Order: sequence, then structure tokens, then C-alpha cells
Amino acid sequence: EKLLRESKTLKQKVELLDKENAALKKSLFDLSLRYNALATRLPKNHNFNLFGFLDSDPASETDAGNGSDVGAAAGASGSPSSSGFPGKLFTAKHEFKNHSGAVYAVQFSPSGKLLATGSFDKTVRIFDPIVTQKEIHCFKKHTLNVSDLGWTADSTELLSGAYDQTCKIWDVESGKLMESYDCDGFVQSIMSYQRDKNIFFHGTSRNVLAMIDRRNADVIFRNDAMINSLYILRDGLYVITCDSLGFIKTWDIRSVKCVYSHKSSPTGSPISHLAMCYTTPSMDEDPRFLAANSYDNVIRVYDRGFQPPKFSYRQTDALKGHKNKNWPIKSSFYYSQDGSSATSGLGISTSGGSNSSSSGSMGSGSGGGSSTGGELLQRLEGHGDRVYAVNFHPYEPILASCSADFTVKLWFGNFARLKA
Repeated sequence: EKLLRESKTLKQKVELLDKENAALKKSLFDLSLRYNALATRLPKNHNFNLFGFLDSDPASETDAGNGSDVGAAAGASGSPSSSGFPGKLFTAKHEFKNHSGAVYAVQFSPSGKLLATGSFDKTVRIFDPIVTQKEIHCFKKHTLNVSDLGWTADSTELLSGAYDQTCKIWDVESGKLMESYDCDGFVQSIMSYQRDKNIFFHGTSRNVLAMIDRRNADVIFRNDAMINSLYILRDGLYVITCDSLGFIKTWDIRSVKCVYSHKSSPTGSPISHLAMCYTTPSMDEDPRFLAANSYDNVIRVYDRGFQPPKFSYRQTDALKGHKNKNWPIKSSFYYSQDGSSATSGLGISTSGGSNSSSSGSMGSGSGGGSSTGGELLQRLEGHGDRVYAVNFHPYEPILASCSADFTVKLWFGNFARLKA
């Protein structure tokens, strides 16, 4: 009987240790980002105090921008902003509560008919966001947090990257795992090449940018910092990355070399995410504008010119007002082809003319702003915890947001024209 009690006690201790181990693994990525955010701004000979770093207030490690709360800006409480936009451009229409952990990634399919989500509960889920608004698939092969998602151009396959150091490819129709690839480090970002579904790229915490061709050998690009976000240009010749040292880089796929590098912030603050602005559905043209979300609480919008990478980036806006508190801020552009302007987002958004950008923030709300002045248009309240990511529908003013409150929300523009 004594042995049984001891055995039961040991099992309980093992279960407790397993839970603690899982929690430590989940916090490792956040800790590494906090370290990079601080260490990149310290002198080379600085005696780094790890314990002081761990005890510090995350909000104090980055500049608070203009110091104002995003909800206090114009239009935040639903009143019309000085730009002439109505006070309430977007309204929450639906909420998905299927996940049992924080939802870290959300992305509409290119067809606009499906919505994919990735979570700290280690699952990838696919929903019908428009017609039935129900879950279609739940994929459970990852063993740690899902960090990023990517669709193939025909919306038939979904890619997922996770902290279990794997990338996986899922067949959307059958709901089956097609292939799994081991990676060198935590997978931070993943994207499928839109002209050839057999090729995809991923970036990792161990400074690796990898091109995976399912028919040939892998191609490895070595960076000097962890790669947090990437975008494959449509010509298939270049890929753009952002990293934890605050650089936006363009890589030549043929020479496997960096051909252009731009330091986004003067202090070298890490960049957490890149958002591209599509102004045409043509597969022959790449987005001209991009937004870089930085840990100094500034979203910088750049004009890449008409023939990048031959032209240097020209900064058009520096948007302030949100506080990331060392969690990645992710943004999304929306472009209205009929000339109407709309914007929404999480934390701070930009809109100007016929394009808009929105960004995920630490707060439980969201906001939008003008790209000509960074004016807040609307703050979307509803999530019960920090918002990790946002993503606009490819051709309708519909925004998906995901949060640490385990939910995904759909926000519909008051002028949405749902296609049958």
C-alpha cells in the first residue's frame, strides 16, 4: 500500500513536471524575442544582466511611440473621425470558439472561401467563414505551438509551421497530412510560391531561410538573425524577409545571396512582421507597398518603387500609438477595387485612397488609421485578451482577428458585398 501511494505521488510529480516543461517551451520564443529586442540596442561591451532583463517591465523595453493610448485617438469610441469616415466601419459578426488555446495565426484562402487558424493548442483548423461559418477540418499532427500558415494559390493545400521545428502540408479536400519537413529551429514564417505549389519558403529562429522544393534538394540561405516574416515575389526570383536585428532584406533565389538590405528603425528594433499591399489581382505584378511592424512601437510603410530591388525603399509613413509589449504585431492591407476606402485592424491601421493596413496589437481592441497622417478611424473592441494577428479577406472588406482569449472573430464592413 505504501508503494502504491509513492507510485501515485511520483506520477503526479511527473505530470506536473510535464506541464511545467510544456509551459517553458511555449515561453521560450517570447523570451528570445524579448532578449533580441533589448540586446540589439545595447553596446557591444555591455555586461548584460539576465536576471534584471527577466524582471524588467516589457513595456519599458521599447519606446511607447507618441505615448497615447490607441483607443483615445479620433474615432476610437465610434464617433466620426476628422477624415470624414463614419465612426463604425466594421462590426463583429461571428466568433469561432473551437480552439482550446491561444490562437496565434489566421489567414483567408486566396479563394476567399476558407479561413485557416493555428493555435497554441497545437492544432490547425479550417473554417467556412462565409456560408456555414462552421469548422471543416482540425489537424492535430503538430506537437508544439503553430506559429504561421500559408495557402497554395489554388487554395487546395495549406502549409503550417510550428515550434516543433516542422513544416507540414495538408490536403484541404481530404483533410489529410500530405508531407512533413524537419526544420533547423522554430518556424517563424512560411509561404507557398504562388506560381508553383511544389515550392515553399520558411524562416526560422536559427537564422535560416529555406526554400523547399518537393521535387528537388532544399536551398538554404544563411542570415545573421532570426527571420520573423517573409514574402516571395511573384516573379519567383526574389524573396523578402525581416529579422530580429531590424533589417528588411531582399534575397536573390538564383545566387542564394542578399542583394538589398534596409535598416527599418534607427535603433535596430526587431521587425515582427511584413504586410504587403496588393493593388491588383494580376499574378504578374508584385505589391509596391509594404508595412514593417517594429518592436519600437512604430509601423513603417514603404514604397518599394516600380522595379525593386533596383530602387531603394522610400518610407511614406511612420504610424504610432500602439504598444506591442514584446509580442509580435501583425498587420494586413485591404485594397478596394471600386474606389471605396475602408480600414480596420488590431492596434493601429492605415488607410489612404483605396488601400488600408491593419495591425494586431497587445490590446483587446483594434484600430485603423490614415496612411497620410496615421489617424485612428476605429477601435474594434471585443476580444478578452491580447490580439495576435489579423488578416483581411482577399477581395471583401472582412477582417479576421485571432486572440489569446482562444477565439477568432470576423468583422464585416458595413459596405461588404458578399459574392455568392
